[in-house]
Formats: sequence, C-alpha cells, structure tokens
Amino acid sequence: MKKIGILIGTIFIIIIGYLTIRYITTDHYISVEDAKEIAMNDVANKDNNYKFNTIEYNNVNGNYIYTLEFSDEVNLYTYKINAKTKKIISNKIESLLNNKSYMSEDDVLNIVYKHASISKSDSNLIANYVIIEDGIPIYNVVFYYSNIRYEYKVNALTGAVISVTRLNENK
Repeated sequence: MKKIGILIGTIFIIIIGYLTIRYITTDHYISVEDAKEIAMNDVANKDNNYKFNTIEYNNVNGNYIYTLEFSDEVNLYTYKINAKTKKIISNKIESLLNNKSYMSEDDVLNIVYKHASISKSDSNLIANYVIIEDGIPIYNVVFYYSNIRYEYKVNALTGAVISVTRLNENK
C-alpha cells in the first residue's frame, strides 16, 4: 500500500512539474481587443470616439507586433504594440487640424459633378463631409439625380476620385 501511495505521489509531482514547465514555456499573446485597450489607455483623451482605420498583426524578426491606426476628428494615431510583452514599441500622433490644405467643398463638388456629367442644380445633395481612411482625408459626397443615388469618395488633398457607387432607387 505504501508503494502505491509513493507511486501516485511521484506521478502527481511529475504531471504538475510538466504542466508548470509547459505553461511557462508556452507563448501567450494578447488579443486585438487587448492591443486596442493598451493604445486607448495611452491616449490623453480617452473619452473621444475613435475610429480604427487599420489593424495589422505581423511577425517582425520573431516578435509579433500589432500596428493600430486610429483617428478622431483632431488627430491620427499610429501605435505599434508587442503582442507578447504588451509594451508600446512606438506611437505617433499627427494633427489633422494642421493639414487644412484640404480642397474646398465647392472645388470637390465641381470635380464630382463634372465626373458624373451632371449639373449641380439638377441634383439633390445629401451629404458632403470629410473622414480619414488609412490616414488619408477623404470627402464623402452623396447626391441623387434621376432616382439614382451617387456616392463619391474624393481625396481631400488632391481631388482624385477614389470610388464611385451608383444605386438605382427604382426597384
């Protein structure tokens, strides 16, 4: 009976030792949500509504790194966070207010209407606003003409038409 007790105790110690070593040597990486939380906790104004533009997860020389790019109405933020150590590797904040070399709304509307071959007076403008996509300021222009909804995305710095969507409202 004593031998069985010693055998069970030895097996128990071996299993606990194996599991402990396995736990210590297993890589534990943070989730995307954890990375977002780390970045948000580092930002001065935590109450803002932030829009995440891009999130990447890459192996850089054996280190798994999250790259987060997000913005509010004032700044564009770029954070690199080590997924294992939870440390911020780098952060960059760019003011969007300093970049007021955006094209005027009138200039953008002229580009859009010329591209669509439509007269401004014949359309019904619904929306015209700037958002930041992948760090680039983009005008979103939405209007109706002859029961067709037009949605344009235009680079706010260059005036280049990025995309056009036409939706026929007569179904």
